Amino acid sequence: MRRSIPIIAFILALTFVSDASARGAMRPKIISRAEWGADEELLTNSKNGTMSLNASDAGETGRLSDRAKECNDWKRKYPQDFKKTNLVTHDSSGQKLRWAREYSPGVKLLVVHHTALKLAGDDRSPTERMKALYTYHADKIGWGDIGYHFVIDEKGNIFEGRNGGKSVIGGHLYCGNTSTIGIALMGNFEVERPTQNQFRSLKQLLSYLANEYALNLNGKVRFHGKLSSPIVGHKDAGHTKCPGFNLDEVMPQIRSQTAAGKFGSLIISPTSKRRQDSTYARKLSRLTNLEARQPILRTVGSTEIIGRPGSNLYIQLQYIAGESSVPRRARLARVERSSNRIGVWQKINGREILVRKELISPSKIKSRDTQVMQLRIQLPRQARAYQLKIGDLSFTLRAEGRRVPLPESARESRQRTSLVKERATIRESQNQNETITHKAVASSDKTIRIRLSYTNDIIKIETNTLSKVNGQPTGSRNLTLQKEGNKCAVRTPHRNLVPVPTPKHAQQQYVPQPQSAQDRNTGGMYLSRESIRIDPISGTSTITNWPRSANRFRGVIECRVIDNELVLINELPLEQYLWGLAEEPDSEPYEKQRAFAIAARSYAAHYMHPKNVKFPGMPYDGDDSPARFQAYGGLHFEEKNPRWVKAVDSTSGLIISKYGKIVKTPYFSTDDGRTRSPEERGWKGFPFSEVFNSNADPWCKGMKLRGHGVGMSGCGAEGQANEGKKAEEILDYYYRGTEIKGLP
Repeated sequence: MRRSIPIIAFILALTFVSDASARGAMRPKIISRAEWGADEELLTNSKNGTMSLNASDAGETGRLSDRAKECNDWKRKYPQDFKKTNLVTHDSSGQKLRWAREYSPGVKLLVVHHTALKLAGDDRSPTERMKALYTYHADKIGWGDIGYHFVIDEKGNIFEGRNGGKSVIGGHLYCGNTSTIGIALMGNFEVERPTQNQFRSLKQLLSYLANEYALNLNGKVRFHGKLSSPIVGHKDAGHTKCPGFNLDEVMPQIRSQTAAGKFGSLIISPTSKRRQDSTYARKLSRLTNLEARQPILRTVGSTEIIGRPGSNLYIQLQYIAGESSVPRRARLARVERSSNRIGVWQKINGREILVRKELISPSKIKSRDTQVMQLRIQLPRQARAYQLKIGDLSFTLRAEGRRVPLPESARESRQRTSLVKERATIRESQNQNETITHKAVASSDKTIRIRLSYTNDIIKIETNTLSKVNGQPTGSRNLTLQKEGNKCAVRTPHRNLVPVPTPKHAQQQYVPQPQSAQDRNTGGMYLSRESIRIDPISGTSTITNWPRSANRFRGVIECRVIDNELVLINELPLEQYLWGLAEEPDSEPYEKQRAFAIAARSYAAHYMHPKNVKFPGMPYDGDDSPARFQAYGGLHFEEKNPRWVKAVDSTSGLIISKYGKIVKTPYFSTDDGRTRSPEERGWKGFPFSEVFNSNADPWCKGMKLRGHGVGMSGCGAEGQANEGKKAEEILDYYYRGTEIKGLP
């Protein structure tokens, strides 16, 4: 179903997480030349004189004679690296191109550059800088186009560069433009650092290009007689300082994270630029006068951590050793808490170790080396601010919003009597609230099944608790799904666990299950069924190779093969589904959010009824597409929009009803001053069509119709909320003759 507002930048800006070696790697958002405003006239006409360009000449400056000799030597020894497949001399209108387009038969290297133009103090927008760079290449120095294939600004926006499409030869690497792609990051990384947004977009783009040109990111390529990774910095293939110290130093991290599909992972920038003195005497003097360095502990990111009460959050610390090396298991820093309910765990050799009073070194740290440590912080379940001190670092922990549900083990550990009292108190409070507003019923026992839009030949899932598969404990948090005929197969990297008899009330114990012939080769659990159900119990599941941030979900993930595709279905309580419904972010007025929460619940509940099937013959109620059902962002949207979650909770169980039946409640983004009726849209036999007669919508005058126009408009709901109207009044205006009731 169409969104109430444009599907916000949330969906468009979602971080990609993908393995470049996987088939069908997704294309990141690339701003086309038309979108950023390239002056295409410069391709054929110069405004600053004319100059012909040989593509082999572009990319560097310096001592041409030496480089020319080297280039001629390469052309003689490695002619295959200079082959071209096509030559285009005129554009589509017949005008001669100043820089003729030549094409490579294939691509061997993805070359990373910086523009060498410092961003600090430059007040121009990224688009203005892109236009200036293009004009400089195309006109000022007379090339006839920009030399780079792609340019990435500090916000992570990717701009299309060289005109000509796939495999066109650019001008970024002297004597190496054939069979290479040039990617430039805006900035001068000799004196400043790339942003994490630039790193993330760079990794996404490299992954996409590796897939596009069939490059193995875990392998090596031979270019000009030299073996290297397919991803290189400019200086690795030429005589230059490009891409600058602060980018060149992290190229190994970029290569490994791109190959592993870890696009959202942090890139740790070098702490300082190490410059080498030119003479032995100066070097000796520097070493002699060097003061003994003290160990340094610092955080990567903010010292203010915000999350829901009871949630787990992650931080990274850098420990830089001093003059002396640090032995394994040595004390690094004292840990102090304002509440003993703050949980801290340190990851050591792949395992999380509970931290009581101090951090320890996970391994030996050599003098002046840097050790990166990952900590998991669990916030207390009471909403308030807390303090955590690690060495000289002080963190402010803010537990805000709705509590995270307790895991099953924690719930069982509570005394039964206190649990019953707590639930009784909650029910009593809910009943009191219901008498004030509407008679709502809890819908937490009603589950909805949502087909997720991601599909692949291999799907990897990681749970934050030990999961169960089809009711069997796996003893693992990492699972791999694969299509096998018309069945879905699941594998885990660890041996399967089976329960053993234990005394009553004792904690259940598990032992490794003997391997079958099917899992002997993997050493882990193997199961192949028409339906595989992964249950993280009270935890969450992450689809790690789905290239977007919104890849984490509550509830069960079910795998099936439908229409010869591996399909994932998220089954979870209706209310939890609504928490992750990406319809109304926290930028919208609260009463508008409440109105849309009720309308969205009604729409979903309508299709959960067996007589109102949205997708006949399919084992799911809806999907995550706003065009077909509703935009669903899972746990990512829920965490980013706590006020939306509050709006859902404040309307829990409430739907729009007429004659005791749930009304299918369409809604849309904007109109031109009036809503449309189902008949106007050609919707024959629409249920309760009299509810949706065309209404005046004065809050939307002057806008364009975006969406189908039937039911509640986003612009009208926002306008009424801003006038102080409640959600109930807004719904009554757009869905006339209906009433708000609890789910039947």
